[in-house]
Amino acid sequence: MPRTPSKAAEARLLQATAEILAGDGVGAVSVEAVARRSGIAKTTLYRHFGGVDGLVFAAVGASVRANPGPDTGSLLGDLREIQRRYLEVAHSPINRELFAWMLTRSMQSPDAAALFRKTRVQPQGPTVLALQRAIARGELPATTNIELAMHVIQGPLISRRIVENSDLTDDEFETLLEMTFRALAGAAPGSDR
Repeated sequence: MPRTPSKAAEARLLQATAEILAGDGVGAVSVEAVARRSGIAKTTLYRHFGGVDGLVFAAVGASVRANPGPDTGSLLGDLREIQRRYLEVAHSPINRELFAWMLTRSMQSPDAAALFRKTRVQPQGPTVLALQRAIARGELPATTNIELAMHVIQGPLISRRIVENSDLTDDEFETLLEMTFRALAGAAPGSDR
């Protein structure tokens, strides 16, 4: 039975990957570069992450989990803060390149697609936690499909920031936020929350 790497080795590999991603972008991430920067053997990297795809998706997932997001007491407030943070992150060309890479890899490989889904819909990710709190508070029906709700929330922002590569004005942001909330809550436009 193969030995699993220690938590310390895993943390060093993920930290090295995150540093390379932040400094030079996803194109600079290689098994050799991560092994060199982390001081961890390539065999350990392969054994634990399988290669660059597993490593990059794991590093992004760790970053998402490290930022649990706000608990403002309402879904609308939580989404406002989460989406503002997303737009800040997506403003960086390196982060947009990383997202495009993850999307491309997920279309090329079923394994990468599974990693991408796992990265996007994390049990401890800020949007999932916000949706779970909203269900618990009765803002959303108990039957809310969290994964589909994630698409409703993320789709417009991805379209605007990544696909169109354009910013939202404050008014557009608030309108989009209100439309998203109404779609999730099932309210007709113009009705009270």
